Amino acid sequence: MTLTFRDASVRLHRRSALLLTTLIFTIAATLPLQAQTAITATGGDTKMQYMLLIYNDPKMEPPYGTPEFDTMMSGFFALNERMKADQVLVSGEGLQGVETATSVRTRGGKVETMDGPFAETREHLGGYYVIEVADLDSALRYAAMVPSVAWGTVEVRPLMTYNPSGE
Repeated sequence: MTLTFRDASVRLHRRSALLLTTLIFTIAATLPLQAQTAITATGGDTKMQYMLLIYNDPKMEPPYGTPEFDTMMSGFFALNERMKADQVLVSGEGLQGVETATSVRTRGGKVETMDGPFAETREHLGGYYVIEVADLDSALRYAAMVPSVAWGTVEVRPLMTYNPSGE
């Protein structure tokens, strides 16, 4: 399997702070609990994949075009480079704002779509990283390096696989 990281930092720099830090990733919440955690064997080392879900309150983040925003973006660029150098980065991306989201559900056999996110929350999902590391402690160390953790939240979740044998 080949994993390709599309460098989000260039595109993210061009987005407003709201667009930078607003993301929706609901698939992980819908996976069955009995699915096994994603573990891959590489070079004799057992590694796990974790998703770092980046939540921020748009009212708390630095405004686009300010020195504080530039500092935040520099922090994201540095984190991207650090994770690439450490060979733990699988993927990462920022999402457009919640105002661009469409939620889908099926009720009574009928597909329903709604503009915006399913739930109203103060913090919005603005981006994510998928990393492959040895354990939860390692994943938590990288999560603590996310610049917006100072005013937001980074949720760390192990990924699951439906093919634990790797075939």
